[in-house]
Formats: sequence, C-alpha cells, structure tokens
Amino acid sequence: MRHGQIYRTKVLIYRESRGDEVRHDFFTDQFKSATLTKDKQLDKHIDGITGATLSVRALTKLARIALYLDRQLSLQHGQQQHSEPR
Repeated sequence: MRHGQIYRTKVLIYRESRGDEVRHDFFTDQFKSATLTKDKQLDKHIDGITGATLSVRALTKLARIALYLDRQLSLQHGQQQHSEPR
C-alpha cells in the first residue's frame, strides 16, 4: 500500500478446488490503487468470477481490512508525532 491505497494484491497459497482464477493478474489487478471510503468500502468495483464467489468476497474483505489497518496506523503515527515534546 502507498498513501492509503493498495499497491499490489498477491495470493500466495490457494487450496480450494474452485475459484483459483483469483490468483491471476487479470483479477488481482482490479485492486490496484483502491482506497477505502468513509463507510469502509472499496472505492472501486471488483468484478466477480463465476464459481468463485467466496474467494472474491474473501479477497475483497482482506483488501478492506488492510486499508483500514493502514488508516489506523497512519492516524496513530500522526497522533504520536503531535504528542512528542519539541
């Protein structure tokens, strides 16, 4: 992630019998530059893959969680900088 957006999505291990298309660049490239909206949703539409509904949902949810955690760390880092004595 760079500045609150997704830089790259990579599936390292896939063990299910269906839906392994989510491992390929044609799918994961959809997440590039995605950011999180105020209601904690991705600002980009992610096209699904027939037969891989659960895999698509899982990757979308993981992207949202990663962006949320990045946001929280950025906020925490900003608060620490402001609270340090000069």
